[in-house]
Amino acid sequence: MDHSLVVAARALAPTLAAHTDAHVRERQLAAPVVAALHAGGFLRLLLPAALDGAAVPPATYVDVLAALAEGDAATAWVVMTASTSTLLAGYLEEATARAIWRGPTTPLLAGVFAPSGQAVVDGDHVRLRGRWPYASGCRHATWVMVGALTGTPPAHVVCALPIDTAGVSVVDTWDPMGLAGTGSHDLVIDDALVPRAAMTSVFGRAPWPDEPLARVPLFGLLALGIAGVGLGLARAALAAAATRLTAPRGDAGPPSSALATYATLVARRDAAHAYARSAADAALAAAAAGTIADATRGALRLAAAHAAAEAAAVVRGAFHLVGGAATGRTSPLARALADVEVLLTHRMVGDRVLPSTGRALLGLGAPRDL
Repeated sequence: MDHSLVVAARALAPTLAAHTDAHVRERQLAAPVVAALHAGGFLRLLLPAALDGAAVPPATYVDVLAALAEGDAATAWVVMTASTSTLLAGYLEEATARAIWRGPTTPLLAGVFAPSGQAVVDGDHVRLRGRWPYASGCRHATWVMVGALTGTPPAHVVCALPIDTAGVSVVDTWDPMGLAGTGSHDLVIDDALVPRAAMTSVFGRAPWPDEPLARVPLFGLLALGIAGVGLGLARAALAAAATRLTAPRGDAGPPSSALATYATLVARRDAAHAYARSAADAALAAAAAGTIADATRGALRLAAAHAAAEAAAVVRGAFHLVGGAATGRTSPLARALADVEVLLTHRMVGDRVLPSTGRALLGLGAPRDL
């Protein structure tokens, strides 16, 4: 039986699709969509159970994102980035995390892990400054979590702060070919003062929640979420192709070659989804048992990268299967193609990860960001 949040995501998808035009035009999510995400509990997917989060299994996480992305990829992407940012709650001091997530309304986080700023310790506070591109969902965020470098030699840290903190601003830079509705503008922080307790490190500190999801590799979950969005895009593209193939055309049905191509694309998408779910289940089982081996970490990242690549191949295949009718700028297939190509540029699912997964699978060691 499907998780209730998967069912809810499928029910919400048609409503999301009705807002896609506005998302592309405004380069941010519509207010009713943001409200629906809050009301539906979609911003608590990966929040630890210790903080009253849903802490859903990773395979369920993939299914929820795929269902949302089938309606609107930008919405799913913002849920993905906000959700993976909530994983950082387990690395903050417990009191700080509880203060952020104690209210009745779940904060929407805009997170950028890349260390694009400097954090200078000043007594009980940290002075933070820098510029972080790709801050997805920043137009709707109430909190931001950003990576920075601190100390000598420089060490990577993450700082959490309300987006209305003095010195924090959003610079309108996001005008991409796809995923426009994510509103992934630049976040600029100029000498903001952050409590020292709101700074942490995922490399120098273990998460405090004693629950299996907290032990699943953070970067594996991030990559898996990206793959989930891609899988939803692939399903939407196949649905658009199916509508075209089954349209009335007199006595003649679709050509055999088109039928064969469509069937092959369905198999590729479903196989990639199943592989991602299987690797996700294996990682969670290992986390529940204790420590996750390098080979399990590598398999999780490999499955996510494979699913993202297969999703892109399926969208391309569906686009070319329909042909000229798919080329209009507002065509669902044209938009899915643009969205999935932008998705595939994310370094967490790029080809660069494959050598590291190979090393992990062969028992040759794994980098800390695998």
